[in-house]
Amino acid sequence: MNKWKWGNNCLLILFLTLPSLLSAEVLFDWNEGEGERFPGWVWSEDVAYREPGWIMEGGELGAGETYKWGDGPRSFNKADYGDDNTAIIDLSQRAPSTTEGGSLKVYELPDSTDHRSTWWVWYDGKPLSERGITDANTDRMSFYIKIEGMDPINDDGGEKSMWTGSFHIGTYLCWFSGAPTYGSGDGCPYEGPGNQHYYHYMAFNTGGWIHALLDQHPQHLRGSKEIQGNNPSFTTDQKNYFEYLHMFYMEIRYPQEQFTSFNVDELYFYNSKELEEPNQNEESVTSLWVGYWPESDNWEIGFQDMSFDTYNDASVGSYQVRWSVKPITSDNFASANIVMPLFYSGEDYVGVEGSGVFRRANSWQTVAWTRFKLPDDIEKSKNKIYFAVKDVSVKGANAGNKWPWSRPDGHNAPNDYIKVIDYSLNALQVGDHDLNALQVSPPNPPASLSVKVQE
Repeated sequence: MNKWKWGNNCLLILFLTLPSLLSAEVLFDWNEGEGERFPGWVWSEDVAYREPGWIMEGGELGAGETYKWGDGPRSFNKADYGDDNTAIIDLSQRAPSTTEGGSLKVYELPDSTDHRSTWWVWYDGKPLSERGITDANTDRMSFYIKIEGMDPINDDGGEKSMWTGSFHIGTYLCWFSGAPTYGSGDGCPYEGPGNQHYYHYMAFNTGGWIHALLDQHPQHLRGSKEIQGNNPSFTTDQKNYFEYLHMFYMEIRYPQEQFTSFNVDELYFYNSKELEEPNQNEESVTSLWVGYWPESDNWEIGFQDMSFDTYNDASVGSYQVRWSVKPITSDNFASANIVMPLFYSGEDYVGVEGSGVFRRANSWQTVAWTRFKLPDDIEKSKNKIYFAVKDVSVKGANAGNKWPWSRPDGHNAPNDYIKVIDYSLNALQVGDHDLNALQVSPPNPPASLSVKVQE
């Protein structure tokens, strides 16, 4: 593995020496620094708008520019919702995928009252592709996150369950379109022509490390009531989503009952067609994440189904998750172990027991989520665990016995592809993708799906 450091260790780019010259580009791994000290960055209590954070120092690759709005790149308190926040490099917490350094901890100050931790993780005047982090083929943003203090997600299946997602990642895209004027939205260093501010919604629970995997399919465009498609900026302007990403924030979006914080670690970008399956479901399995809670020995997985024509579609979809200690592909998906969901599965929800099929908690929301267990010996072996999600919706099928899941699937799955994600229990590094053939124990019975078609 070859690596070099950009701007006095501030950014680390990893070039992975794998059979196909596969690569992933790390934006932040927070493996160096402590507290407010972050090599290559300068801490200030007034980065912008009298808010604390870091400003990148000047560097040989053009870091540390001054734009019309001030110095950049920055990483600082967002402040418009959760006002009294700060951040440190926290050496007491790191993602389970690494043995090095710490993580970025965003937390509230004592005077905070609305308990929303929020932070501009990256704020710049040029796209990440101009800094060598992304390119036209980049389609994944990966990070680990652990949240404390946030209210538990509502999993009762009622009207308010899984409502959009309590954690937001807001993205901004820009591209050069002439001489920008402040507030005009006509290009870098401001957001791109028109409106290029998107949202990814995540319904997280607190206390466990979660691996989140954003794709190019956000859940919302600011000011729009339309369902967003995959790579929306390319659809409208022939600009790829991550290629032109130039700033993003993370935040606990709604007021909470107690003080909150979150730790983020191992944030990198890559091309899934090189590192994983070349064809994946980018429509009904988006903003995917999986997490483990060792104290309760529970796993959770969640994503957003964006395959509907309108947010009021109210159609019911059906999904299956499988796991393995080897990478899962479309070809070997049926041989991997079936995850047995503890929520929204079984006769009440899909009409049969034991298929591993589950449904959304709320058919009027796009969020899909469930909790599950894995064998203790798998967890104790500390392998990297691979997961794949498949939309198995069949129009007219999978009707359960309990309202509103007694309605069958409203439409067929948009495609037959899977969506993959992994979770590291043994501090494997970014490049340790095992490309060997899948080897798993026999799948949990039944191996084939059973569906109940409504007459």
